[in-house]
Amino acid sequence: MTGDLAAETALLTSPEAADLLQLALTGDPEVVLPGFTARLDDLHYRPGSEVTAIYTVSFGEPGRSRTEHLLATTAEVDGGVATLTSEGISLRVWRHPADPRLPGLAPACDPATVLEWLTAADPRQPPAALHLELLTYRPLRRAVLQATADDRQFFLKVMRPGYDDRLAIRQQLLAQADLTVPILTRPAPGVLVSQRIQGHSLAHSLLVWNRGHGTLPAPADLVALLDRLPAAVLELPRRPSWSENLDFHAATARQQLPDATDRIDRLAGRVRQVLDAGRHGPLVPTHGDFYEANVFVDGATLRFIDVDSVGPGLREDDLACCLAHLAVLPGLDRHSYGRVPEVLDAWQYGFELQVDATDLRARTAGVLLSLVSGADPGQALRRLEIAEHYAASAR
Repeated sequence: MTGDLAAETALLTSPEAADLLQLALTGDPEVVLPGFTARLDDLHYRPGSEVTAIYTVSFGEPGRSRTEHLLATTAEVDGGVATLTSEGISLRVWRHPADPRLPGLAPACDPATVLEWLTAADPRQPPAALHLELLTYRPLRRAVLQATADDRQFFLKVMRPGYDDRLAIRQQLLAQADLTVPILTRPAPGVLVSQRIQGHSLAHSLLVWNRGHGTLPAPADLVALLDRLPAAVLELPRRPSWSENLDFHAATARQQLPDATDRIDRLAGRVRQVLDAGRHGPLVPTHGDFYEANVFVDGATLRFIDVDSVGPGLREDDLACCLAHLAVLPGLDRHSYGRVPEVLDAWQYGFELQVDATDLRARTAGVLLSLVSGADPGQALRRLEIAEHYAASAR
């Protein structure tokens, strides 16, 4: 896609989008569905790629209304989609869960099918009942579902066929090192199923600690967890880190905060200046998305989840990812994370004993910039301010 991102976003968020969705359902511009309404639930955009919107639509006579979830994208996809054009912009529309690039999503959203998968994976313990919940969904890219079968929990990851091979390699490699759970089954193209990892997330530990209970890992414990990543990780293909995608994240931040374009440009320039100085350490095994939701605590043992980005990289980028996500927690819920700044100061101090402080702060600013586009306007502006603080302190 090389179209106008602003125009495409404006169309998908405009009242006209409801008319296009209705046309996608009926195929006839003269047909009006009774009681038709459309609500925009989420918007996913990637500068230089596509914009995708998720809607909840309802229609039908009173007492007999029907609700569905429709998605509209500017990406060029086919297979079970309706193609519409408005103001020179082409849109493809489909019903959830029939994602055209995630063929495993529809069966993974069907409880009867998932029940069959789990029974086949372990015939000795066939589940009697099952509840499915969609936890995360990035249209055209990936989804995560939680299946509760009796008293057991399983997680289903759905991605584009072929991408699951890459995840399987990483997950099995880390499972052999007791750093994550092994894959239970791969029942369909693009679908991987794993049991729930033992313990609870570090994010949960932070919540409990904020209330005055429990303990938290020390910075050295988190560094030691990264040190346990097997050397074989260095043989995997390297993926760009958050800081190496600085231009992309600056573009998404400008889209979210158009009035702050100059500030974003200055911030990106300062981060780039520090990174170009080459103050970082050597390539090491990295998690690639190292923050509190992806670290699990089981007594004194720490493990990983979401190992999709595992590969060669810089220790500084893993530590920066951790600090940046920690820094935005109070903005999500001041009551639940009011004491987090204490943790942030302690972990930053500990991390700066391991790597160059200036480089780490600049990379933290880069990760914070990447988090601007995923926030509402108020939070986005606050995240930009925190990123500016880190960049200014990178001296």
